[in-house]
Order: sequence, then structure tokens, then C-alpha cells
Amino acid sequence: MSGLDGMLQAAVGRTALPGAVALVARGDRVEVAAAGTAAIGDGAPMARESIFRVASLTKPIAAAAVMMLVEDGRLALADPVRRWLPELAAPVVVRTPAGPVDDVVPAARQITVADLLTSRAGYGFPSDFSLPAVGLLFSELKQGPPQPQAVAAPDD
Repeated sequence: MSGLDGMLQAAVGRTALPGAVALVARGDRVEVAAAGTAAIGDGAPMARESIFRVASLTKPIAAAAVMMLVEDGRLALADPVRRWLPELAAPVVVRTPAGPVDDVVPAARQITVADLLTSRAGYGFPSDFSLPAVGLLFSELKQGPPQPQAVAAPDD
């Protein structure tokens, strides 16, 4: 498992990526490497403890972990998630996408593990930004039009 540092340094050197951190583990052996800088134009070196905004990258990592549990027989894809997420035990949905956010009805069925893994649990994001639910997301998150660049700081 040697060579991670050199490989990471080379990858950062040949791309527009300012820096990166990598971890490889096999059994009891763990290797961590950091290369480059924390930001474009910033001289601060990348460190093992650097914090990243990984956005949707956590989805495939969580999915891989869940599939390991499925493989071990600890849960099934058809299992309702209410067992682990009791706040989702009685899901409701808006009566119509264009209707008021508080005009809800019970969902036709429970949300399953498979629903969460395939992003079909009802937490969609429609392309019509004028819908009431989307407007509420923008007002609550303080993001999107007119300032999509106004993203909260990592600690916020």
C-alpha cells in the first residue's frame, strides 16, 4: 500500500485540482496522504484534517454501506425505513405539486430502503422553481434566486 502520496501528488499536479486528501485501508493497515493546497490561489497546504464540502458524494458512500448490510442480511431493500427513521413512519405528500405546502395527504405506502437509495422517496426537486414547495426551500435555506452563490459557511 505504498505510493499513495506520490500518486496523489501527481494527480494534483496534472489537473486543475488545487489539492486532495486520500485514505486507503486494507485490514489493519491504513495510509493517508494529502497533496496540494486548500484552495485555488491559497498557499495554505492541504492537510489530513482539511474539511471539504462533499455535497452529493455522500450518497454513493451511504449506499455502499447499506448494500453491505443487505448482503449481511441485516436489512432488506423492501424494508420500510420507519424502523430506523421513526419521523418517516407516517409520510405525507402534497395533494398537488402546485398546491399549498400545507395541503397534504397520507402517502400511498411506506418509504422503503430502496426508495431512499434510488432517490424516489418523495423528496424530489421539480424543475419548476415557481412551485410553492420550491419557494419555501429557497426562503428557508436562504439560497437560490436571486443569490444562488450565497451558500452558508461550513460551520453554519
